[in-house]
Amino acid sequence: MVWLAMIHLIGNALPLVAADEKVRYSARPELSDVVIGGRSISIHGQAPVDGIGEMNYHGISLRRSEFPLNIGLVTASPGQPPVVRMRTRLEGWESEWRDHVGTMYLVLRFLDEENRAVSSESFVREGNSPGWGGLPQNSRWHSQVNEVDVPERSKRVQVLLVSGGTPRTTGFWAVRRLRLSVEPTENQSIPETQLYRLDRLGGLGLESPRGNPNGWLRDGTGLEVPILYSQVDESGTVEPMLALLDANPDNTGGWLQKVTTAAPVAPGQRLRLEVEEKYSIGRGRDAEVSFLALPVGDYVFRAWATDELGRPTGPSLRLPVEVRPPFYATSWFRLLGVGLTIAVLLGAVRYLSWRKMQRELQRMEQRRAVEEERTRLARDIHDEMGSRFTQISLLAGRALIAAPADESVRDPIRTINGAVKELASALEEIVWAANPKHDTLEGFSNYLAQHTGAVLRDASLRCRLDIPTTLPERNLPSGLRHRLMMAVKEALNNALKHAGATEVSVRLELDDPRLVVTVSDNGNGFDPGTVKRGNGLDHLERRMEEVGGTCVIESRPAGGTRVRLTVPLPTNKEEP
Repeated sequence: MVWLAMIHLIGNALPLVAADEKVRYSARPELSDVVIGGRSISIHGQAPVDGIGEMNYHGISLRRSEFPLNIGLVTASPGQPPVVRMRTRLEGWESEWRDHVGTMYLVLRFLDEENRAVSSESFVREGNSPGWGGLPQNSRWHSQVNEVDVPERSKRVQVLLVSGGTPRTTGFWAVRRLRLSVEPTENQSIPETQLYRLDRLGGLGLESPRGNPNGWLRDGTGLEVPILYSQVDESGTVEPMLALLDANPDNTGGWLQKVTTAAPVAPGQRLRLEVEEKYSIGRGRDAEVSFLALPVGDYVFRAWATDELGRPTGPSLRLPVEVRPPFYATSWFRLLGVGLTIAVLLGAVRYLSWRKMQRELQRMEQRRAVEEERTRLARDIHDEMGSRFTQISLLAGRALIAAPADESVRDPIRTINGAVKELASALEEIVWAANPKHDTLEGFSNYLAQHTGAVLRDASLRCRLDIPTTLPERNLPSGLRHRLMMAVKEALNNALKHAGATEVSVRLELDDPRLVVTVSDNGNGFDPGTVKRGNGLDHLERRMEEVGGTCVIESRPAGGTRVRLTVPLPTNKEEP
């Protein structure tokens, strides 16, 4: 029942309680001020009913450009007691509770020959020690080692345990073992020299928190802060030890080692201070939390008021915080941007389609104009030149009838009549090539059949035509069909003049995307490797090269000749 005794003897100090004992007072935090970018704003909240639940504040909203954000906290009035520790956390950003910094110090004070202070070295204790479990009896001891060099003019060293420094510290700190020794230098082989050792306290009234241990004094403005903390060891013995229980951040108190027990030291020595301790130290009275920047998102700021041991004392505080993105990063702006982008893309597609359609219409208009001009030219040539040639032919016929029997007069007339017929035939071919209505595969095949049949019939040769009766509707530009027809005429002319054939066959094949015309005869044939090439064979190959086609001639002596003409067919989308 050591703790019950401590409760009665501490007086106004807040007592340590057993793990199963309830916190003896209730206090809650509230906002003192909220500052955004240096501008203070007013925040309203709703207090919990009957002290139960959270203190809910209306949320704040700010952009990233408006930071920093400062949140001030105080204990709600009336608080019992009015001063407590504050713990905070920004959910969504911090995973652990933030215990605002308060400090206690383990101090080595160096004295001269007259016991005047020369200097001091302070080792800070803040937050929770490793192994802290919420209450002293639930926490494990932690070993801590600090080192320091002895300054000039030092003759003795005092040890102090002090709570304070800043007038906001609250918490608990207990020390079980304390050892001060001198470390050997690199040139020394002697073992470590022990200067002071505190393993177990002795003195009067050590069963009470207000007892007086030998060799130690209470010091400071808050003499209720230094107490004796007792625990039962494994053998059942109650062991008192030095502790600080600071529940009033306006006072400073601590344990001071008596000068008579101060350890002697020499300048330049390296001191080693070892302690076993456990503590929970925080900031009391009020707190301020600052955030320099936060990512865009939704957060919840929470705060707890706790007692000096860090245990919640009452309702928490809740403040929603929204960090808004800049307007160009908002959902509505992105949706608007996506909508505008889609609209621009659709507009661009529509414009490009319109332009393409306009170009196609323009191309079709130009094509129609060209075809109309070609039709007009073909009609004019046929009507004008055809009638003239017909008139000349009739006049030549009449002249031949009326001419005397003298052959020297009749032969020139016959020559004129023959030349007129040849010109009429050439004119017919030109009109056929110029007329756009023949710019089809079927138009070409019809003309090929008519011309071949007429030429071979006039030459009294058997004619074999192998032309499909039905052909697909494919465009055949006038330039291509004219050159192909001229090549066919050249092949027929060679068969009539040089082959000595009795039969000539013409075959038309559609091997998409190619058109093949084959002219074969059963004549004398020749050796393509040794025959002297004339203009006829060269003309065949040149005409085919002009339209991207090929000319293949196969022949052998007494085996006839075959001329294979191949041209590529344009697609329906190509212009004639």
